[in-house]
Amino acid sequence: MGELLFRYLHQQTTDDETKSVDAWRNGSADAQRTLSDLRRLIDGGRAVDLMVDPGDPPPAGQVIRKAEARRFRSPAHRRPGRDRFVQHGGWAAAAAVAGLAIWYALADSPARVVNGSPVLREFITASGETAMVRLEDGSVIRLGPGSRLTTATATAGLPGSFARQATLHGEAFFAIAANEEQPFRVTTEAGTARVLGTRFHLAAQAEELSVVVVEGRVALDGPDQGVEVRAGQTTRLVRGRPGPVTSAPPIEEVVGWMRGFLVFQDTPLAVAMREVGERYGTEVDIADPALLERTLTMWFSSKSLEEVMTVVCGVVDASCSIGEGVVRIRARSEGAES
Repeated sequence: MGELLFRYLHQQTTDDETKSVDAWRNGSADAQRTLSDLRRLIDGGRAVDLMVDPGDPPPAGQVIRKAEARRFRSPAHRRPGRDRFVQHGGWAAAAAVAGLAIWYALADSPARVVNGSPVLREFITASGETAMVRLEDGSVIRLGPGSRLTTATATAGLPGSFARQATLHGEAFFAIAANEEQPFRVTTEAGTARVLGTRFHLAAQAEELSVVVVEGRVALDGPDQGVEVRAGQTTRLVRGRPGPVTSAPPIEEVVGWMRGFLVFQDTPLAVAMREVGERYGTEVDIADPALLERTLTMWFSSKSLEEVMTVVCGVVDASCSIGEGVVRIRARSEGAES
C-alpha cells in the first residue's frame, strides 16, 4: 500500500489503481490524513533537494531523504512470488522512513564560531538514559547511561570548519566520519582515543579507558605508552598502561543498551549487511558486485528487518526482497523480482 500511495501522488498509477486509491481516500478521515502526511513527506524531500549547496556535500540526513524520494518515484514492475518484497512494506515502512527523516530535521542545529572561539556543547545522561548527538561533520554518537560528553562545534577562525574532538566521562558508541588529515580525538581522564574513521565503543573512568572496535581502527594513548586496536578487537588502558589486545564479542553483548540499535558511518554495504544478518538471524545475499562499492551512513533504533531494508535499499537504489531466512539485494537495473 505504501508504494501505491507514493505512485498515486506522483500520478504514476494506472486508471484502476487511481480509482482504488480514490475510493480508499474518500472512505475515511484517517485515510485522508495518511495521504496528507505522505504528501508532506514528499514535499519535504523536494525542499531538501533545493536546499543542498552543490559545492558542499549534504548532511547524511539529506542524502537519505533524497534517496528515499527517488526510490519511491520510480515505478517498479514485479512478478508475484513467494518472497515478500520490501517495497510492499505498507504505511508502517513509510512511517519508519518519515521518522528517520524527521529526526534529522529536528536535530539541534550546529552552533557556529562566537567571537573567534569554538562553541562547546555538553550532553549529560542520567542512569538508564541514553542520548543521540550529531556532530557538524556527520558523525553520530550515542551517549550511554550516566555519562557526560562535551563537543566543540567549530574551529576558531575558520568558518565552516569542524572541530573533531570531544571529552568523555562514562561511555558512548561513536560512528565517526573519516578524515585522514584530521583524526577525531576523544579525551578522557584515563587517556586519549585517536580515530581515523570508524565505529567503536569507549568506556572511560578515572583510571581506566576501554575500547571495542566494530569497524576501522582506534589508537589509545596513555602518558607514555599507546596501543592500536582494529575491527573486532578490544583492549584497555589501566593507569596509562595498555593491556593485551584480544578478540571482542558482539557489541550488543558488551553494551546492553546497544541492543536493537544499528549505526553505520560510510560503512561498506557488505560489512553493514553482515551485521544486519547477524542481528536479525538471516542471510543477506548481495547479487550485484557493483553494489559492494556503495556505503551506508544511517542509524536505526528498535526497527524491524523490513523497516531497515526499506531504507537501505532506497539509499543504495536497489531492489530488495525478504524470503525465508534470506534477504536478496539486486541492482535496480536487474529488475525488481527475485
